[in-house]
Amino acid sequence: MAGITDVCFRQLMDEMQAGVLISELVSAKGLFYNSEKTRKMMRIHKSPGTIVGIQLFGESPEDIVQSVSVVEETGADFVDINLGCPVKKVVKKGCGAALMRDPAYLEIFLSTIKKGIRLPLTVKMRTGWNENELTIHECVQAAYQSGCEWVTIHGRTRAQGYEGKADWNLIAEVKSRAKLPIIGNGDIRNADQAKQRLHETGADAVMIGRGALRNPWIFKECAGVDAQRSGIRLLNRYLSGLRENYDTRSTLILLRKFSSWLAFGYPGA
Repeated sequence: MAGITDVCFRQLMDEMQAGVLISELVSAKGLFYNSEKTRKMMRIHKSPGTIVGIQLFGESPEDIVQSVSVVEETGADFVDINLGCPVKKVVKKGCGAALMRDPAYLEIFLSTIKKGIRLPLTVKMRTGWNENELTIHECVQAAYQSGCEWVTIHGRTRAQGYEGKADWNLIAEVKSRAKLPIIGNGDIRNADQAKQRLHETGADAVMIGRGALRNPWIFKECAGVDAQRSGIRLLNRYLSGLRENYDTRSTLILLRKFSSWLAFGYPGA
């Protein structure tokens, strides 16, 4: 999640037992041009047993291959290619969800990356460009043919953005045909929903994104661990991480944003 899952937020989710963590969206070209801002987005905190991936987007497979040498220096465990970003400035460059419009080219794109890097390769995608271009089956096959380790599917099209509901029936259909692990994503707000989606779809795992903003304890709840839901304790822990990584102004902005997520749904918030 761009602008959200920075090193401080990921560290907090690590402590909440998220298990596998992925960075915010990182520009391969920004890494190629040695952008300080882009490099900061890849800072990694790792505790024993934690798996961390860096999510990249790029206009060409060559851009991504060149940037992975920088990714390797961070200690990341895998590279995730974003095929789902719906933002106009990203898709206008042929990146993000735009790559799903041509599954044949996507296979070439991913195969070129796979051959040029040493880290495991994964992808995250949507169900298609719009309801008339549901290319998810073809794109999952392209990921399989190119040697990806798994595919994460957000159950909406690019046209939907985050409107409507995630189509978990389609995710289940894809899982029934896929030859590689499928991770489902979309509209999971609590542990019961996560377990229900796993049971109903047969997915190998679920990815939780926006649901963790308002319920950061969701990962502990999924693991059956006492979550000890204390917003004050969580805010203090997050503030400690912010102070280690940001200046005062940025710390205040990010803390205010995080506080608003936690307060959502409380009377008077």
